[in-house]
Amino acid sequence: MPIQKLAWKFLVIGSKGSGKSSFISYMVYGEMSPGIPRAMIKKTVTREIDGIRYSVDILFQEADDDAERVIGTATGMIVVIDLTDYRSLEFAERVIARAYGMNKINVYIIGNKTDLKYEAQIWKEDLEKLSSKFGSTYYMVSCKDGTGFEGILDSIVDRIISRNVLRK
Repeated sequence: MPIQKLAWKFLVIGSKGSGKSSFISYMVYGEMSPGIPRAMIKKTVTREIDGIRYSVDILFQEADDDAERVIGTATGMIVVIDLTDYRSLEFAERVIARAYGMNKINVYIIGNKTDLKYEAQIWKEDLEKLSSKFGSTYYMVSCKDGTGFEGILDSIVDRIISRNVLRK
């Protein structure tokens, strides 16, 4: 069976301290690796959908204040929100609104720091509201203990293949 090769770039965007680097580390290495470089990091995922095999190279690029400059070059965005900082939600809403203004539909919301539930200022209902406002999918994770990561990447890859590749 032939394999269709795809390459996507994901911007991982969030306010300072939201856990962008830790999120990328979990997505690529399956664990938190301190000191990962702030460059593009690649993860290859193989999926089979409707009898077609896809090999997808995903390049993760961290961005914060420079997001506006690089948003147009991305296949998708993963917006990381620090659940312990309400300003993180406000930042995320502005970034997502800009992305949708540029017709970027592959936007995923990550609520990080679920392990700090007693310090939370943002709740699941806040993420649901943001998610429904923009038609995005949201996930709740802890980059500290690794909870919530199961199936995120597969879900994102499947959605983008269904939206962008199979429709053509």
